[in-house]
Amino acid sequence: MAANLPPQFFTLQAKLKETKGPEEKISILEEMLAICPKHKGTEKVQKELKTKIAKLKKQKPKKIKREALYYVKKEGAGQVAIVGPANSGKSSLLSALTNAKAKIAPYPFTTKIPQPAMMRYQNILIQLVDTPPLSKEFGPYWLREILKTADGLLAVFDLSKENLIEEIKDFKETLKNWKLDDKKIIFVGNKIGFERPPRNLKKLESFYKIKPISCQKGFGLEELKKEVFDLLEIIRVYTKSRNKPPDFNQPFIIKKGGRLIELASQIHQDLAVSFKYAKLFKGNSKKPLIIGKEYILQDGDVIEIHT
Repeated sequence: MAANLPPQFFTLQAKLKETKGPEEKISILEEMLAICPKHKGTEKVQKELKTKIAKLKKQKPKKIKREALYYVKKEGAGQVAIVGPANSGKSSLLSALTNAKAKIAPYPFTTKIPQPAMMRYQNILIQLVDTPPLSKEFGPYWLREILKTADGLLAVFDLSKENLIEEIKDFKETLKNWKLDDKKIIFVGNKIGFERPPRNLKKLESFYKIKPISCQKGFGLEELKKEVFDLLEIIRVYTKSRNKPPDFNQPFIIKKGGRLIELASQIHQDLAVSFKYAKLFKGNSKKPLIIGKEYILQDGDVIEIHT
């Protein structure tokens, strides 16, 4: 059986010959392994690549501690990392949800470094971070740190792929090996409406809960934004001064289950110390309720704090 290696494989092969450092060589070899088609015709190629990677890893000098190569500062109401195998549509999803100009191409490893962008959901902004492909064969150490610090994950898979279930299993196994299997995750099936998705989607139903979307057609994207908001488990609380209306464009972001005293501390530490009581305005009701510092805040609450 012919290997039928993609053009990008030979580009990386040429780049490998010009590279000297073991870290860079390992990175290129891992990319080559990830884009190498998985069938009998490439078994020898895959074995050679894995052998070279193993030898280079033995040559690498051991480091006591490795600093993160890339770091994305958290912004907005929360940070969600977009993860998944090569060519599943991660960059397309980032562009569709944020209007960012992410680099998109029909070949693997277009995204080599984390790409953050802000997604608007109603009156708040949520940070999304596009990441390089993740699989057992390829997963740079700095990517683990980004996934670890993120508040949640959007795991994107191509519904038209025949090996879809294997890719999801591979992804879950990688997270388990990285001790990240407790992360909050939304599984997303991209390219709904293309050649084979309906059959693949039906096959998946008995194994995983996956949300079907189409970045190209815009199907399911607004509902996905709501799911991302719910995943973060946050609420929006508004404050007002006496005889002044609240600013509904600038909510305070609090974790679900947060108490009123935590809101006071977030506004200013002195306010938490001098707190006496607060007035709670619900919906269209003009008559407020008097509440104390242990009150559990709800999404949409309007609070007037008195000292």
